[in-house]
Amino acid sequence: MAVLMGAWHAIRRNAETSRQEATKRRAREFGEDLVVNLRKLQSRLEAGYVFAKAHGATPPKAGGKPGKRPLVVAPLEDRIVQRALLDVLQDADDLPLLQAVLACPTSVGGIRGRGVDTGLKLFQARVEAGDQYCAGSDIAAFFTKIPRQKVFEFLTGAGVEIEFVELVEKALTVELANEDRLSAADRKLFPTGPDGVAQGCPLSALAGNIVLREFDARMNERGITCIRYIDDFIVLGRSERGVRKAMTSAGEMLAAYGMSIYDPVRAPTKAFEGKIGEPHTFLGHELCPGSFPPAAGARERLMSQIGTLIAEGQRSIDKAGSGRALQSQDRCYAQTLVAIDNTVRGWRGSFRTSNCPDVFAAMDREIDRRLEGFHGYYRARMAKMNRAQQRQAMKVSLLLKT
Repeated sequence: MAVLMGAWHAIRRNAETSRQEATKRRAREFGEDLVVNLRKLQSRLEAGYVFAKAHGATPPKAGGKPGKRPLVVAPLEDRIVQRALLDVLQDADDLPLLQAVLACPTSVGGIRGRGVDTGLKLFQARVEAGDQYCAGSDIAAFFTKIPRQKVFEFLTGAGVEIEFVELVEKALTVELANEDRLSAADRKLFPTGPDGVAQGCPLSALAGNIVLREFDARMNERGITCIRYIDDFIVLGRSERGVRKAMTSAGEMLAAYGMSIYDPVRAPTKAFEGKIGEPHTFLGHELCPGSFPPAAGARERLMSQIGTLIAEGQRSIDKAGSGRALQSQDRCYAQTLVAIDNTVRGWRGSFRTSNCPDVFAAMDREIDRRLEGFHGYYRARMAKMNRAQQRQAMKVSLLLKT
């Protein structure tokens, strides 16, 4: 039960930051009778857990990148079980082969206690050690090409019990409930065959780290450092020739799994190369040693999110002013401010390593400008409403319904 409880809290935290109201609502409902619901999950596990079919979504890729992201949205209960499986494996100190994968110092994604900050600190350390050149790339087709069978064979060879490996296999298998409603092109994006794992599954990053364990080891040899965050990596070295040679080796190793890297000339949003200090972007940050400001795309996305929240708030205020009933998901003035605050806090937390007060000050000025405009909009609309409409626009219930 303790493992399931820990997994629940991890999934709950993710749900709280979701932009999908249905995801937040389902997590709240599950948490209202938490102990009973976790005991039900425990009983299902003891009886032989069966994972439900998931929902396939294809939102556009972030950061202005072309194409769509094949997201697999599993039921809340399945995500809790998947996370519990991950936690058990990460805590298995009696499995040295698996712990060696998790201990790789330059693999910083999907591993407890590490993340983007870890990767940037490693980058800073290499700059201080004298590295002068770098190159980086997304790994094309990473999630859809991970050979699941190799993952299961590794876990079995590492000493994981067969029954547990079989449960992991079921957890990583992708079946879509809405497959028949997706276009042929969108269906091809999802790993419903023997290879590939779901983006969004808690176990997917571990599967990738297991498959690329030899890549991580070989790419950190002969004076080269390779920092990898799941499907993004960067190579650093003292010479341009050494870095380019390492990138060629990376492409050859990844090709063995049907994966590939991008050409920085043909795909500058997915790859880069050059001297350290030049305008390169990695993991949402500009690679400026010592400051690591948020990349322009990341700053623009925050402002876009704030603009969207304000526009939605204005529509809800207008809705209240017209006498139409507001729904639970409609945010008016105060609720919009709370949503903006949560968005700003979450965004800033993603850039803890950034040391760029001038950048943040300029962004704060722009946020202030937008908030002032929203406040003026609210006051102007409220002045034209009757008392009942004003109460609805404030989302404060009336005692006497008229």
